[in-house]
Amino acid sequence: MLRFSLSLVYVVLALIGFVEKLGGAESRPTRRLKSIADGPADIRMTTFAGPDLTPSPACLAVAPTGEVFVGVDMIGSLGKEPGKGYIIKLVDRDNDGKVDQHTKFAMVDNPRGIIALRDQVFVLHTTFSKETGKASNMDLVVFEDANQDGVADGPSKPLVQNLSNPNFLQSRGTDHATNGIRMGIDGWIYIAVGDFGFHDAIDRSGKKLTMLGGGIVRVRPDGTEMEIYSHGMRNIYDVAIDPYMNIFTRDNTNDGGGWNIRFSHQIQSGEYGYPVLFKHFTDEIIPALVDVGGGSGTGSLFMDDATWPEKYNHVPMMADWGRSQLYIHRVTADGPSYTQKEEEFIKLPQITDVDVDASGRMYLAAWDGAGYSGSPAKGFVMRAVPAEWTYKAFPSLKKASINELSGYLKSGSAVARLYAQQELLTRPADKVAKATWKLTDDKRLPLYIRIASMYTYAQAAGEAGTGNLVKLTAEPEFREYALRALSDRKPYLKSVPIDPFMQALKDPSERVRLAAMIGLGRLGKLEAAPALLQVAVPASFVEPAKGTEGPHATPNAALVPAHIAVRTLVNLHAVDACLGAVGTPNSTLALWALRYMHDPKAVDGLINAYQRTTNEALKKQILVTLARLYKKEADYDGSWWWGTRPILMAPITRELCGLRRQRSKSC
Repeated sequence: MLRFSLSLVYVVLALIGFVEKLGGAESRPTRRLKSIADGPADIRMTTFAGPDLTPSPACLAVAPTGEVFVGVDMIGSLGKEPGKGYIIKLVDRDNDGKVDQHTKFAMVDNPRGIIALRDQVFVLHTTFSKETGKASNMDLVVFEDANQDGVADGPSKPLVQNLSNPNFLQSRGTDHATNGIRMGIDGWIYIAVGDFGFHDAIDRSGKKLTMLGGGIVRVRPDGTEMEIYSHGMRNIYDVAIDPYMNIFTRDNTNDGGGWNIRFSHQIQSGEYGYPVLFKHFTDEIIPALVDVGGGSGTGSLFMDDATWPEKYNHVPMMADWGRSQLYIHRVTADGPSYTQKEEEFIKLPQITDVDVDASGRMYLAAWDGAGYSGSPAKGFVMRAVPAEWTYKAFPSLKKASINELSGYLKSGSAVARLYAQQELLTRPADKVAKATWKLTDDKRLPLYIRIASMYTYAQAAGEAGTGNLVKLTAEPEFREYALRALSDRKPYLKSVPIDPFMQALKDPSERVRLAAMIGLGRLGKLEAAPALLQVAVPASFVEPAKGTEGPHATPNAALVPAHIAVRTLVNLHAVDACLGAVGTPNSTLALWALRYMHDPKAVDGLINAYQRTTNEALKKQILVTLARLYKKEADYDGSWWWGTRPILMAPITRELCGLRRQRSKSC
């Protein structure tokens, strides 16, 4: 549905036998749906809604109190005709696992991501021109339902516009477009961008961004402060975010050849390769944690709910449409990153999305053979709960006091903590800051509670909270999270001192050092460059595979600190510092960073360094760096896309090179 070329999908699905031929299976009646979903014996699954209510469900989101918002998309991934999509709200009033009430909440085409928050429903969807009837772009919008009647009060308000590529939305469809959205406990909305990328996306402040290829973009709920979080993904559909703000994705292959699935840990400011470093420069990227073979990654969730058994809790859950499977990835800390082990969890025909409410009810959407252009007769939603689970209603938070809301920040449910936080942020800021700082400063509380409280405090206090956040950096176990919060909001950075970050560069914890490097890049302090240049470069970079393609999906935690140091030096545009380090013990990192600094000063400085040195190995490294600076991708204007995929047959490669000349300074 959402990832593959048509021919490859048919081949893969025929080989693995998970689903019937796409678009060719007969409609399955609702009464049979339970028999085609399968999970562990200790998980109870019930049919929540059938194709009469939720045909072609592309995405879903659950309010903390259990209302389910489903994005119906009968345009599908390759369809072109508007007017076939909407958001439907489903309510189970007696908690028997079936819909009791439903309303058509709003009409939108190609819904791809939903967040239900208080009286607001955020939706990422395709827009269409009234004049031409063709796709015009994709927008992140917000609807309001102040009277809670299940129907949006009026038209949506745009938060971020132009989040995809109209040329290829029109010619191909949304299968490589911008997809899921999810809110973190830091209050940002994280957006999964597919490899269409986008040109001149604009937020409510007027800020514009362009992205070649895929990655993660984030924005505040009011549509401001839009920024790129990470770059270089092929075609992610969603993000899973844990209570400590670790982010995980399930993606296509980022080397551009084939459609295998890779599971990745997303690190802020990290470069994952696609489409600029994905073939012969893989020693420079952060690799995925695993390549699991053919598939089609879709929705994702980090399960963090105390009502679920420990073996299913505190884990990223990743849906795969091509494999008709919800997977668990058991992640194990490995320095600044992770290793993982994949396990099958719930089988569901062409699963598209998954979410959970604050009572622990999990909902899963199944495309169920609706085809590439959607179907009015196929698709359904399931509910899943643990066998020993007992329903406990989560109350509406509107009438809760600040003290009561602060109490929910201690919940064992990440959903409860997030929505309590967001409700708190509607109350008087000074009172919220006082209450949440008390929790943050309580060292007896578990770390995840203090982190949720800290991010609530930081949002309520704003720039005035800088001093208290600096105090938190004195705690070794909390230092990483305090540094992240200090550098999180660019409008508040003027009052943030550099000292805690510089001191943290010498911390025994690799995760603390990583947070310091990322923060220094956001602070924009050039004086940090000499210290950053001292970060060690591992042998995996020093001895790359001599021009051949290296591993894209072998965990390499040892590379991460040097990689982030380079990204920070590039963000600082530390040309002089890097040139000054050429020929010193820090030369390798300096030359690595200079590869991306397309500045005449960098070129002149490298030529001078070449002429001064008699070290042949250093001369070769300088020449490699100069060769990289000779080539530069043209600024992305959204007019090309598949030309970024490598074709390895020699005649076609030459043709591809010719195409690249049209958008590059050289080939």
